[in-house]
Amino acid sequence: MNRRPFFTPFAAGAVAATLFVALPAAAVITSAASTDPHPTKYDGTSPAFTMKPLSFSLGASIDAATPVDPVNLCAGSPWNFNIPLKMTWTGSDAVSGIAGYDVWGAGPALDGVGKLVEGTTATSYSYIGGNYDGDCGGGQEFDNQYWVVVKDNRGNSSATTTRGQRVRVWQETGTTVENDAGLPVTRTGTWSTSHCTCWNNGQTLFSKAAGASLTYTVKTTNPGANVAIAMAKNTNRTVANISVDGGTATAVETFATTPTHRVIVWQKVVSPGTHAIKVTNAGTAGRPRIDVDAVLLIDSPGGPTPEPQSSR
Repeated sequence: MNRRPFFTPFAAGAVAATLFVALPAAAVITSAASTDPHPTKYDGTSPAFTMKPLSFSLGASIDAATPVDPVNLCAGSPWNFNIPLKMTWTGSDAVSGIAGYDVWGAGPALDGVGKLVEGTTATSYSYIGGNYDGDCGGGQEFDNQYWVVVKDNRGNSSATTTRGQRVRVWQETGTTVENDAGLPVTRTGTWSTSHCTCWNNGQTLFSKAAGASLTYTVKTTNPGANVAIAMAKNTNRTVANISVDGGTATAVETFATTPTHRVIVWQKVVSPGTHAIKVTNAGTAGRPRIDVDAVLLIDSPGGPTPEPQSSR
């Protein structure tokens, strides 16, 4: 039976709109605005505007997809529909200063093209992504696009390219519910499988051995690709050292006084190409365990902003 993801226009706008992070106006409005003798006169100069690579919301948890049915991928809910994402940007205008930013969205679940936030001084906006590819029906609801328009105090504006919702998700073993060959994985040391409905797709790989590692070979195509690792946190969990292509590892603490699952603990923007993502158990005495639950990847190019840009 086909499964259509539940993702309403109201939820898309309302949830995302409540998550943007506001900064003080002084942080984004340039000092030139106070000295411009004609602050409302059109001068033909658009504001400078840079959209940063789409990122994951560190410390947030992805939803718990249910175990994959090898016979029927549409049985249960093997897909991830709630992966916290964030757009961030910078803007400036040397003539009249920045008046504010409008956040726009377009897509079936957003009921066409609409303005989600108007005139904010925030420089980030959070929304929800997923890995659903349409195999079970209703996939177009996760083809929404988001972008930002910056306005200066003289009425000029600039728009960024769009950012999408699609995220690649692999299990800790490198397998995926999507139609590809999965990720090559190299194991060193002792690893075991833990089964729980609290894990993504029902299982994790865990190790209590210091120095045990998992290395994932991830291929990226577009500039600004962002790879992330989701893990469990608990009182008996230790530090995971995560590195890219043999570089200096980042020490990621997975200890927590309260158990939390499927947490996005690390991310890294990487260049197009093939990359080795290595997760190593630091093996702290008294809390030696780490759990690797999923590997995530944003690797979609931005596109032009849809038209018309009319407010809902």
